Amino acid sequence: MPWSHRRILLTIVGLGLALRLAIAAILPPGYDESYYLFYGQNLALSYFDHPLAVGLWAAAGGTIGRLMPAHPALALRLPGLLSYCLAQLLLAEATRQWFGRRAALLSAALASLAPLLFACGGLLLLPDSPLVLLLSLLLWWLSRHPLNAARSPRESLLFGLILGLLSLCKYHALLVILTLVTARLVDTLQRRRLRVGDTALVLAGWLATSWPLWLWNLQNGWLSFAFHSGRTNAAAGFRWEGPPLFLLSQLALLFPSIGVLLLLALLRPAPASRDQALEGTRLLRLLAIPQLLLFLVLSGRMQVLSSWLVPAWWLLLPLAAAVLAQPGVWRRLWLRLLALLSAAAVVLLSLVAAAHVRWGIAAALVPPAVDTSGQLLDPMQLRRSLRQHPAIWRALNQAQVIGSNRYELPGFLALALQGYSQARFSCFAADCRGFEQWRHRLDPAARRGVLFAVVGDYTPIAALARSGRDQPWRFGPLTPLGQVQVKRSGITTTSLEFYSFDPSRVTRAEPINRAQPSG
Repeated sequence: MPWSHRRILLTIVGLGLALRLAIAAILPPGYDESYYLFYGQNLALSYFDHPLAVGLWAAAGGTIGRLMPAHPALALRLPGLLSYCLAQLLLAEATRQWFGRRAALLSAALASLAPLLFACGGLLLLPDSPLVLLLSLLLWWLSRHPLNAARSPRESLLFGLILGLLSLCKYHALLVILTLVTARLVDTLQRRRLRVGDTALVLAGWLATSWPLWLWNLQNGWLSFAFHSGRTNAAAGFRWEGPPLFLLSQLALLFPSIGVLLLLALLRPAPASRDQALEGTRLLRLLAIPQLLLFLVLSGRMQVLSSWLVPAWWLLLPLAAAVLAQPGVWRRLWLRLLALLSAAAVVLLSLVAAAHVRWGIAAALVPPAVDTSGQLLDPMQLRRSLRQHPAIWRALNQAQVIGSNRYELPGFLALALQGYSQARFSCFAADCRGFEQWRHRLDPAARRGVLFAVVGDYTPIAALARSGRDQPWRFGPLTPLGQVQVKRSGITTTSLEFYSFDPSRVTRAEPINRAQPSG
């Protein structure tokens, strides 16, 4: 690769990293990030709702956080910030193999500018960070070793290892692997040649790296699969408006010009020549279309999260780059202007959105009824607010167990108390997610505990003290400690209520339905 090409590619990736670093330094931790924080503190072979990889990212971020106590949220995100850069480089190299150097640079640029992709894969602590990295590694491998080509035993084993690592990232990866298996089976039937040795080595490599996922689920009653399969039964019937509305929301989150480009790249005719471009086009469509179809259909039946289509859009980036890399495309003035405006708008809007979440700079424009961004608690601001209430601060510092009524909340307090508390964090609710597995690590002799919740929440802490058939937990006396108002730009956005309790007196009133969807 010529140095000029490499230098431009590194510049594109570096500018994208600079943008994400700026946003990461501003943006408070999200609900998912505050929950995944505990993955890193409770490393296991797998987890209730995700495979192993995001726990490794969280553990690395937690280690960095001990070196950066003033920036706990940024430290938690650093592994994803850096792994996204590597994912871009691998994706660009795969794109270069299929569609040329110009397309490689454009694929990296699109990955740096598509908000949905860089937020989920390279900014927030989410399972998508390791997922896009391993997807890029898979594409890099397939650009050099075509799916249906003959492979040496070593290449077959390495291919299986890559597929196994991909399986440890997110369950979406299983659909990618199933698609590859189906394509290989069809090719085998067409050629009437059964490649037993090659298949056995790929399978061996896959099992050699994916075994933590299967062993953990086997030991825990296949909880992950029961939970995720149960989500498809969350609603009855099919809403026909669901798929088009979900697709429109995806285009908006990708940024409209980038989203439309990705769709056009998917729908445009394949190259007429029988070369690497044709091979890459077929492979990328083969992998992306099942993802798109599955989640568009599911959006008519259930709530489909915005991040669930990240793998599909990531797989289409090389195709979109190939469209833009065609000769003569950039001679069009309107396209050059659209590209510049899109890049400027993404940077400006992303920074403004992050600043609003942190400081509420657009509070006058966003109706309070729809603006829930103030519920995301900045660790340093929360710490300052807690210190203004000596009794609560002292109770938190002395607590052996700190719990809440929602699995998303303890992480905010854990980040705020980092370096000040040795308490174990837990959750007491019908839906505790991974806290159910981590609860055994609580000290059974612990006597000092603090419960907290958002004031006005759908399950007030005070309700936990009452007996009732609808209460999953039984507590002893709860002693009110007070309330803490968390402010943003001088306006109270969240009020937290705190109670002391005796953890040794907590008992479960009824079994938890582990397959219950979160809604």
